[in-house]
Amino acid sequence: MVEKNKRKEHILNFNDLIPLIIIGLFFVGIIIIGKIASNKVSNSDDYLVAGRGAPLALIVGTLFATFWGGGTIIGATGAAYNEGMFGVIEDPFAAGLALIIIGLFFVKILRKLRIRSIGELYSYRFGAVTGYFASAVMIPTYIIWTAVQFLAIGKILNVLFDINFTLSYLMATVVVVIFTYMGGIVAVIWTDFIQMIIIFIGLVIILVVGIDIAGGVGNVIKHTPKGFWNIVPAKKGVMPWISYLAMWVGMGLGNIPSPDIAQRSFMAKDEKTAKKGMIIAGGLYWTIGFIPIIIALVCISLVSDGVIQGSIFAKDSELIIPILAKELLNPIGIGIFVASLLAAILSSASTSLFATAVLFSNDIYKPLIMEKLDNNKVEKDKQMLMATKSFVIIVGVLSAICGLASTNIYDLTIFAFTLQFGVLFFPFVIALKAKWATTYGIISGMIAGFLVNLLGSIFQLSIIPEPWEFYTLVPALVNLFFIVIVSFITKNKNKARALEEIYLD
Repeated sequence: MVEKNKRKEHILNFNDLIPLIIIGLFFVGIIIIGKIASNKVSNSDDYLVAGRGAPLALIVGTLFATFWGGGTIIGATGAAYNEGMFGVIEDPFAAGLALIIIGLFFVKILRKLRIRSIGELYSYRFGAVTGYFASAVMIPTYIIWTAVQFLAIGKILNVLFDINFTLSYLMATVVVVIFTYMGGIVAVIWTDFIQMIIIFIGLVIILVVGIDIAGGVGNVIKHTPKGFWNIVPAKKGVMPWISYLAMWVGMGLGNIPSPDIAQRSFMAKDEKTAKKGMIIAGGLYWTIGFIPIIIALVCISLVSDGVIQGSIFAKDSELIIPILAKELLNPIGIGIFVASLLAAILSSASTSLFATAVLFSNDIYKPLIMEKLDNNKVEKDKQMLMATKSFVIIVGVLSAICGLASTNIYDLTIFAFTLQFGVLFFPFVIALKAKWATTYGIISGMIAGFLVNLLGSIFQLSIIPEPWEFYTLVPALVNLFFIVIVSFITKNKNKARALEEIYLD
């Protein structure tokens, strides 16, 4: 009898290990892909923009997987559980709109430019100081975004396997840094493509199993709260609509000047591929974005029927996904599903990590230090490659530190891109579409928009000052106001460089 019990305990322990083995193999596979990708990198152009030859499938895969990170899967499910569809307007719907807008209105001109990062656009058009300031705004935004992904991994592994949160967090950092360091953007887009497939499989597993255990589609519909599918404000008055506008523009327009999206335009094999890739990825993001919302509805049904205790989610509704996986799936299912979650999160983490490293190396280090050295072209290219790799490590460390300062995934995600919207959206559009702006106008607008956010954070001692609608909309309006007024005042004193001068030959 004792021997039988020992054997049973052994089997249980082995079952507990199965998901960890699957996840471990996934991590090893990602690093191997990074190593293979490193063999395809022979110069800095390969490392930074994949030699400008990526096909449509890779562009769609990398865009979708990049956007579909911890904020969407973990954060949006929790937000939908609490507020229904209205709670996830910003992500995935506003964020998906950004991809479609870029594909329709900005890809064509981005493809013409002789640049490898978005920071170079500001430098060429409005001078080095403007480029440095734009990069200085984007860098913290993407450090926060990278940290958000690490936080999501920490939460998942901590809840499902009781692995120490800090250990999980640091493990995620190390894995992302290693494969990004080795293969650069080539590693990122190949892992993104593979991870997009894994993401879809994992989401379908939890959705199908969840609906079945919840009693089928009919029972889930029966427990749907009133107003769950509302996509417009239910309250009357002006303020609800101002809040609604802020939801759409913060993420929708805030994503448009993103350096990672611009990199996808640069790396596509041609303009048509870049444009189609953006639009298809945006449509996929909207379509598959309904799955976390339905999963939240399944969770509501399970709580209503007493299958799961609702008190579990009272403190942190962002734990829905890992808890559902733990409660509903067998060991193999848990392993596959968690691997799919990690795939989504790692793809976003690697993209934002790499984009930030490029901002450091290509937009700050290169003009300030490298171009002043008396080296030949080959040596400069090698130095650029090593500098970008070094900054991959530095950004990984900075992101790890940042993430430990806050554990609210969804709020951090929204803050990162509303800050970018308030400072960089109008300068980006004007840099590509207008000829009247001056360097003084652009710089003053950037500084003014940034100061509104900074002063709000200082006075309220909060990274997300309230009212959030004010700090989403007003910085951008102040930004535009200063750009227009100062450009008009200085139109005879300072003229920006013509965009046509940086077109590809």
